[in-house]
Amino acid sequence: MRRVLHRGAFVKGALRAGRFAGLLIGFFLGSLLVGTRPGQAAETLLVPGAEFSQLVLEKGAWCRYVIVDEALGQEDSSEVYVGLPAVETTPRGRAFWLELSSTPLGGGEEEGQILKLLVLEGITGFSEGDSLGDYVLELYIKKGARPVEEKDPGTYEDFSLIVATAESSWSTTDAVHAATPAGRFSCTKKTRTVQADQEIPTGKTRLIRKSRDDFEVWFCNDVPVFHLVKCVIERSRETDIVPRIAGVPVGGKKYSRTTAELMGFGLDARPILRIDSPNR
Repeated sequence: MRRVLHRGAFVKGALRAGRFAGLLIGFFLGSLLVGTRPGQAAETLLVPGAEFSQLVLEKGAWCRYVIVDEALGQEDSSEVYVGLPAVETTPRGRAFWLELSSTPLGGGEEEGQILKLLVLEGITGFSEGDSLGDYVLELYIKKGARPVEEKDPGTYEDFSLIVATAESSWSTTDAVHAATPAGRFSCTKKTRTVQADQEIPTGKTRLIRKSRDDFEVWFCNDVPVFHLVKCVIERSRETDIVPRIAGVPVGGKKYSRTTAELMGFGLDARPILRIDSPNR
């Protein structure tokens, strides 16, 4: 099954070990939709409303975010760093070293994970249906205190890149001020609501699943990479049985919330993961 990567993106929760590489690549490259096509329901990862046309690959650029997931009365926080510490000339054109790290808030290096990849500059102008593997030349992962692992970029050959959600599906407001720990910014704010109802026949009854996602995203051109300042996603999920069955409980609405806030940014990124090469 060929997988699909959208140009839109969204920062979703703490990046846990089992999904670390895919999610961090999603952070940089866009929404990761596994086994779906446009218009079908799918989990959105990272920065909704972000387009590759606004992506700036610039040597030295870096951003740091705190991402908080709240669900079922629990809170899970992590710090995510994105940096572009170096650029190389390759036979296929200019390529940037991208580093992404995730650490539980307040955690030590042994709890963190780092992804380092060499990605072609041409990815900002990819064509519909291109493979993610076409643009990633080298890939390394470090988990906690374990040694660095080199991965085969060909692993991502089955991920297709496709155009994101139409801009018309977002409501846009300019000159909106947003305050974060990194400062106060004059932003473009994008909002969008996505609702879906799914009906599943189960013999004499039907299982009804309802979902709603509300997105609020703030962008400012002063912030490098994706220009992301802040992102808030509120979700509700509800399941019902029709007709109701005596003695079978019906789950009420369940709510969750994810926020991402800019903590700092700059243009002086230095490598955080050293590879055995003078340029890396």
